[in-house]
Amino acid sequence: MRPEFYPHPCERVDLRQTMTSWLLFAGPLVYKIKKPLRFGLADSTTPLKRFRLCQDEILLNRPIAADVYYGVSAIVGTPGKYVLAKDHSETSSDAQEFAVVMRRLPSGRFLDQMVRDEAISLSDICSVATNLVAFHSGASIDKAQLWGSAQAISQLITSNLAEAGKLAADSLTQASIASARSYALHFIITHRQSLDNRAREGRVRDSHGNLRCQSVCLTDTGPVFLGRVKYRESMRYVDAALELASLAVDLDLRGRSELAHELIEVYVTEAHDPQVLQLLRFYKCHRAVVQGKLEMLASHHAHLAIAQRLSARGKARRLFALARSYAEG
Repeated sequence: MRPEFYPHPCERVDLRQTMTSWLLFAGPLVYKIKKPLRFGLADSTTPLKRFRLCQDEILLNRPIAADVYYGVSAIVGTPGKYVLAKDHSETSSDAQEFAVVMRRLPSGRFLDQMVRDEAISLSDICSVATNLVAFHSGASIDKAQLWGSAQAISQLITSNLAEAGKLAADSLTQASIASARSYALHFIITHRQSLDNRAREGRVRDSHGNLRCQSVCLTDTGPVFLGRVKYRESMRYVDAALELASLAVDLDLRGRSELAHELIEVYVTEAHDPQVLQLLRFYKCHRAVVQGKLEMLASHHAHLAIAQRLSARGKARRLFALARSYAEG
């Protein structure tokens, strides 16, 4: 937390945290250090695992945000002090910890903050949709049929519903999850052929995997997408409709459904993919359950402050209620 620790100008250091990482905002850079824990699919319990997760984060995000993700630095122990060092390998015996090094982006330009400040315009949302179309058009379809088939989608959704059900803290949440389950499974049965066709036709791609308002920054040069899912390839190989649904759920939850509508309309037009509209409610229901499950997990997270954990539980309830509203049309 000391400014003199950093090898670049830095007047102060601000610490923030997510469920799985500490973020040190130091001058023009951000240092992201993985917490030593096992959380959902994330296992960062050893320095070696944390190093590899840092490397994976760089490899996955540089293709879409090369000017943001700089590399991995090690925190190295030397006689009497610690120093930051570049180009350390996972076998370096003097490395005590590792950090993803990123360019610091203006906090007021992240989509969640812009929505909160009522500083977002329809043209901003249009630019997000346009960039998302460009990102998807260049993404790989090599394993689309492996991860995007109706069978794979069914397994993914069934698994998430089961995990969410185990975390449900009250009867109202249980009822919401039951409603989502009934709707989702019926949809898969009645749309199996079209889901399989989507995978064959290249509409399932190696995408972001967890696109939300806090992972979109509207910079001076255009929208940047951050934080691609790194824990499992199957979570990134998703239908374009699911990627849109993920962001739309976040906007719906924030009371800005008109922005979600504009996002979808522009994407469908520019991607020439009208079938997205037939799949959107299904995928929004699924994503609301996934996000609700993650918030419930956060509410049990001992590394977070009590206020954050209570906030996460309240948000989970709202997300499960939103999933039910999608399921019941």
